[in-house]
Amino acid sequence: MIEIHNETNEIHLSGIVGDGWSEDPITKDGVLKALKAFGSQAVTIRINSPGGAADEGIAIRNLLKDYAGEVTTVNDSLAASAASVIFLGGSKRLMGDGSRVMIHRAMGMAFGNATEIKKTLAALESYDQSLVEIYADFLGKDPVEILALMDAETWYNVDEAIASGLATARYGKDKDDRKKKKMASQFDQAKANLLQAQMARFAKHLTSQAD
Repeated sequence: MIEIHNETNEIHLSGIVGDGWSEDPITKDGVLKALKAFGSQAVTIRINSPGGAADEGIAIRNLLKDYAGEVTTVNDSLAASAASVIFLGGSKRLMGDGSRVMIHRAMGMAFGNATEIKKTLAALESYDQSLVEIYADFLGKDPVEILALMDAETWYNVDEAIASGLATARYGKDKDDRKKKKMASQFDQAKANLLQAQMARFAKHLTSQAD
């Protein structure tokens, strides 16, 4: 499902990625249409998805990367499989409390003779290579290590996703930091005002004595 929230400049992505999985899937065309509603304004993409089609996830990620405005992705609960790739489309990638990211090797079904099975195997290995290349931009590991993480079906909690490089921060932390900075600024201003008032009284006292 794709929902546009104009009042907050948000696009909500929930459910399965790719056609043929559900009645209201997350698709590249749907995300493209949603992005057009914001022109080149900064947008936030909120994600809660178990994944789906790798091709569609990669296409959506590239769409977000090419968007003219700033893109922030927020993992509201789950960004797994193809949805983890979409999550990586944001320049800021925020993890909601309790959210998780999961990466794994490409999956598929095969039917037929040995030749057909080999074709499917080759296709899956090609998908794996594409995913490794994408994850490598964030994980800072060599391809063999990343493939091993995918092979193990690795799950990242909030702190692990941030430490790994898949996410940039915890959702809400920027707001907390801005609030703290504002409070500190107000405190500093109050101290400056008090000092100024004290100096004014002192100066007035010296002037009276001189007279």
